[in-house]
Amino acid sequence: MKRILVLSDSASIQDLNNRSNLNVLIEMNCEIHIGCNFFSGNTTSAERVFAFRDELAEAGIKYHQLSFVPSRNPMEKQPAAQAEIEALIRKHRFDLVHCLTPSCLQCAGQAAQARGIPVIFTSYGFPFYKGSPLYKKLRYFPKLKKAARYANTLICSNYEDFEFANDKLPVKHICRIPGIGLDPYRFRAPTVDRAHMRELMEIPQNAVTMITIGALTAEKNHAVILKALSHLKMLEIHYVICGAGPKAEYLYQLTRQLNLEDKVHFTRHRDDVANLLHASDIFCLPSKQEGIGMAALEAMEAGLPLITSDVQGINDFMENGVTGFMFSPNDVKGFTAGIEALTEDKRMRKRMGEHNRFAVEPFYRGNTERIMRDIYQMYLYTSDEEEPEISTKKKRRRRTQAKA
Repeated sequence: MKRILVLSDSASIQDLNNRSNLNVLIEMNCEIHIGCNFFSGNTTSAERVFAFRDELAEAGIKYHQLSFVPSRNPMEKQPAAQAEIEALIRKHRFDLVHCLTPSCLQCAGQAAQARGIPVIFTSYGFPFYKGSPLYKKLRYFPKLKKAARYANTLICSNYEDFEFANDKLPVKHICRIPGIGLDPYRFRAPTVDRAHMRELMEIPQNAVTMITIGALTAEKNHAVILKALSHLKMLEIHYVICGAGPKAEYLYQLTRQLNLEDKVHFTRHRDDVANLLHASDIFCLPSKQEGIGMAALEAMEAGLPLITSDVQGINDFMENGVTGFMFSPNDVKGFTAGIEALTEDKRMRKRMGEHNRFAVEPFYRGNTERIMRDIYQMYLYTSDEEEPEISTKKKRRRRTQAKA
C-alpha cells in the first residue's frame, strides 16, 4: 500500500479544495495522511472543521495537527510547523508528499528531497498576478522560486499561473487542471422552491436579486458592488452577501453610508448554497485576486449569468457578453452598467444562464480527477529506474499542460 502525506496550512483548504483528490487516493487504495491546522486559520466554521475531521477518521484517513500560524504572507517561515512535518517524514516512509500551499512546500520540501520522496505542489493562485502591485511580485516571487526547486510537479489551477510558471519557475513538470472539480448537477436542482426561499430571505418576489458567496475580505472586493448599487436606487435590486471575514464591519458601515440597508442582505456562512442561487438572478464575483473562482462556477451550474472582475482564474471561464460581463476590479461605472443591463433585460439573463450550464462542463470533477489520477500514478506506480511518462510540448524542458 502506497503512503502519501497531504499538507495544507488549514483544514478548510483540504475540505474545500482537496476532497476530490482524497477520493482519488482512496480509490487507488493509498494510506493517506493529512497534515494541517484544525484549530486556527480556517475559513469555515469550527463546527464544519470538526465535522471534516470526523469524516477523515471515518474514511480511514490519518490526520495530524500542525502548528501553522495564520498569516497574510503565504511565504512566511513556519519553524514550528516545519519541525512537525520533518518529524512526520522521519517517522513514516512516505512514497509521495502533496503540498497545497507555498508555506507547506517550504516546510516539507527539503526533508522530502533529502529522503528521495517526490513532491507535488498544487497552487490555487499565485500571490502575485497580472495587475497586482509590483511589491507583491518583488516580495513573493524570489521565495516562491526558491521553494519551487523542491517540487517534482507543479499543478496550476488557472492559465495565467500556468504560463507564468512555465517561463519563470524551475520545476521539471508543470501542468494545469480546470479548477478543483465541480460536482456535476449538484447545483442544478434546489431543495426549496424559489418563492419560498425568497420569503425566508425577506426579498420581494419581483425584485432582481444578485448574490455573492465568499469571505468578507479585501481581496473579494464586495465594496465595488455596493458602490455600483448606490447609483441604481431607482431599480428594484436586492443584493445577498454570504460569508464572514475581517471586512464585515467595514461592509456593514458602507451599506449604511450608501443607504442600502433595505436592499443588502448579509447572511454569513450558509450550507444551502444551491437554494440561494436558485432564488437569485445574477451572481457577482468582483475579486481583486482569484485563483479559481469556484463560487462562480457553482453559479454557472445553477444557470445564473455572471458579473465579475477580469483577473487571474476568472478569465479561464468568463467570456465578456456571453457568460456575463467583466470589468476591472475598481471600475464602479463598469459594474454599474453591467448590473443595469442584466437587471433590465430578463431575456439576456436567461440566455446567458442557459449558456453557462454547458460552458461549465470542462470544470466538472470527472475531468480534474482523471488528470490527478494520472499524476498520482506517475509517482506511486512507476519504478525507481523509470522516469514518469509525461507528454510535452517543449523538448528543452519537459512540461505539460493538462486540459479537460
